[in-house]
Amino acid sequence: MEHATRADGIPKTVSGDTAAGVGTDRPATASTEAGAGIGLRQIRAKSVPIPVPSLGGPIDTASVVADPGPPGHVESRDSEPIPCTVAAVPTTFPPGVAAKLGTYVYLLVDPRSGRPFFVGSGQGDRCHRHVAAARPGASIDAKRSTYPLLERIGEAEADGRTVRVEILRHGLSPAEAELVEISVADALGLGHATGLDLQRGPAVDVGAGLAKRAKIKRGHQVVVLRAGPHGVPCSYETVRHGWRIGRRWVDTTAPRSPRWAVVVAGDLVDAVYRIDRWEPSPSATGTGVDRFSFVGTPAPELDDRYAGRSVSAYLGGGVPSAVTYVWCGPHWVNTAT
Repeated sequence: MEHATRADGIPKTVSGDTAAGVGTDRPATASTEAGAGIGLRQIRAKSVPIPVPSLGGPIDTASVVADPGPPGHVESRDSEPIPCTVAAVPTTFPPGVAAKLGTYVYLLVDPRSGRPFFVGSGQGDRCHRHVAAARPGASIDAKRSTYPLLERIGEAEADGRTVRVEILRHGLSPAEAELVEISVADALGLGHATGLDLQRGPAVDVGAGLAKRAKIKRGHQVVVLRAGPHGVPCSYETVRHGWRIGRRWVDTTAPRSPRWAVVVAGDLVDAVYRIDRWEPSPSATGTGVDRFSFVGTPAPELDDRYAGRSVSAYLGGGVPSAVTYVWCGPHWVNTAT
């Protein structure tokens, strides 16, 4: 290899235009001759150079689109759709794994959102069977429409991603697995997908559902006044006004009229008052609707018997009425309409 000398670094002159526009000789720079000015001889490249259009030369119109279209325009071309295939997933555990897992709880996770959409429990390869059954070509494929879970898996895998199967807890007894499964379904709100008997709910509603049932004595002619849902204010001045009471019930001297007002929040008894009389409610004046306020005093003996107990059996199904009569009419319970 020859050594570079200082003569190699002496710039040569080339003919060109000066800044003033007059043709003179000027020194060549590193940008005009490859290898010049760095002390090395120019080495010829063996590869074929990529042609780059010159700004000052003629333009090859064959390589330029005649009408590129407006800004943002993308030329559309007819092409075949790209097939979407789902990646293969294992349908069984390795030998010996199922025996070590025992009874377990598992989740099916949507790959699009990363959120579980089903929780189940079982043994062996049960956690894999749902996904395998939802794949095209499975023996149950003709009946997929009758299984909402398989339809859900098919939707999650429509773009080619795979539903993820996760083991949540293993090595459980069947009773423990059932408890974990129900608890997870409650926590994640998956009851609609599992069909389990769920218990999740507001503490006040759960407490009311487990409260003792009130058994109103036959000799106690009462009107149950539902002030609202659990937790509403139930002070005497708050609850005594604005009740839609039939005129036949406001005569306290009538043998069938209620003697006590049982104030209820939700379906739990809050307080019991002895009714002294009924009077028109000020808020109902001019409305054309008969609404009354009761005037009464606390009834400690009935309050001790019924307060804190549930009267759901007297309120009936569906949306409970605001006014319900017990042991007042010809039947043992009458609901105001």
